[in-house]
Amino acid sequence: MILNQGEIYPVKRKVLVGGTLAVVLLGAAYVGSSWMAGRSVQDTLEKQNQWLSSLPYFIVKNREYHRGWFSSTEKTTLQINPQLYRFFLEKEGEPLPTFEVTYTQNIQHGPLPLLSHFNPHPYKAVVTTDFQFSPETQKTLSRFFGTQKPISIENRISFNDDGLMTIKVPSFDYEEAISGVKAKWQGLNATLDYGGDFNRVKLIATAPGLSGEAKGKGQFTATDMTFESDHVRGKTGLMIGTSSAKIADFTLDMPGDNPFKLGLHNLSYDGKLAENGELIDGSAHFMLEKLVLNDQPYGPAELLAEANHLHGPTLAKLGDEFNRLQKQQLTREQLSSELMKLAKAEGMPLLTHDPRLAIRKLDIKLPDSSIHFSGEVGLQGFKPEDLDQPAVFMRKLVAKAEFNVPRKVISTVVTWQARNMFGNADNGVSQADLDYLAGQFVEGQLDRMSEQKLIRVDGDTISATASLEGGKFILNGANVPLPWEQVQHAVAGAATEAEKPAKVEASK
Repeated sequence: MILNQGEIYPVKRKVLVGGTLAVVLLGAAYVGSSWMAGRSVQDTLEKQNQWLSSLPYFIVKNREYHRGWFSSTEKTTLQINPQLYRFFLEKEGEPLPTFEVTYTQNIQHGPLPLLSHFNPHPYKAVVTTDFQFSPETQKTLSRFFGTQKPISIENRISFNDDGLMTIKVPSFDYEEAISGVKAKWQGLNATLDYGGDFNRVKLIATAPGLSGEAKGKGQFTATDMTFESDHVRGKTGLMIGTSSAKIADFTLDMPGDNPFKLGLHNLSYDGKLAENGELIDGSAHFMLEKLVLNDQPYGPAELLAEANHLHGPTLAKLGDEFNRLQKQQLTREQLSSELMKLAKAEGMPLLTHDPRLAIRKLDIKLPDSSIHFSGEVGLQGFKPEDLDQPAVFMRKLVAKAEFNVPRKVISTVVTWQARNMFGNADNGVSQADLDYLAGQFVEGQLDRMSEQKLIRVDGDTISATASLEGGKFILNGANVPLPWEQVQHAVAGAATEAEKPAKVEASK
């Protein structure tokens, strides 16, 4: 069939009208969906601010939200919680300093907020953050970062409210020609992958290196620093999971009259929190491949600490109450008093579920010897009323410890303390004489403790073992009477002596 020219024009008009209508409908749909996404993301950011407020580190001082059709802005002022630094900076008669930061969040609404960046991935919103610092702070930061933003944050929020936040701190190379101060920072990159309800949080952060130098005073370097944590909210309300941190190398060199050099190689930490019903088990594992102190190598070293059978609901409640107290403007004395009340009122279940705290392993390899320590302490079958009966409480206490330490290590530690206390020019005592006196003191004390069976001496090694169970204290294999047992023995002995004259008289 052949269409004439008059029949073609209506077809073209229909196609054009249909195409235009489709474009209009798509545009209207996009505008409407952008408006709906804007309303939804406002609720999402409100939840995020509530989560931020629940943390013990910050106080949300002010928040303003202005919603538009395709984009919105939010301006927030955060204050660092003064309770975090009150014990370090508080001075009697002076107001406690406050530290605040204000930031503006620029929110691009979905469904395609990154389309202008040639990224067609759909999101509910993409949020970028700009920080506003005080003039003095900004002046200081500009000395290091120049015109760069000191920190950049982008938050990509999915339609189910899950999000991925990227955080970047740029590198800088700073130097003061007159003072000779140098600092080199190789930047930081971090990602925070979180669930919309913040019951799932995964953080990965890496920093390639940091170094600094003060002319004539010393220098330091730190390389390949990483931190990771992966936590989910457990049935008890606590965030459980794993965390780790690593530093490839750290060096510190301080010249002077008493030069000090320190080097750490492959320092790592691994932590774990796990649920066992209502009980929480946690561990912290530290590893150090090598330590160099004043050119003397040590290592490897390992520390494994554990806390088991902790009542999870009680920990969660104590954590919430502690956060609440930290948000209040309490003095040091008031905070200490409230914490004591909290521990007495809510902390008892921590003691009634057979808790155990332990250092499973502390091993340090020395050039010609090693240090070993292990120990644990816990409660077995404890009841609240046992606190009023010291003898009963001690029978519920279970503990044991074991250590092996070279004699030379003990002598060196005491010598260092003596130098710090008395080793200045005003005392008129030479360092050689001071070291000799400290060494003689250590030897005398060790010999006396060995005679009293408090320690075992095997050549150059000092060791001891101790255990407490069922109210019996065993030290180096010998039963040591506890104070109330000594009183009971004394009373029994006095009674026996008092009975002797009566028995003599009766025999007559």
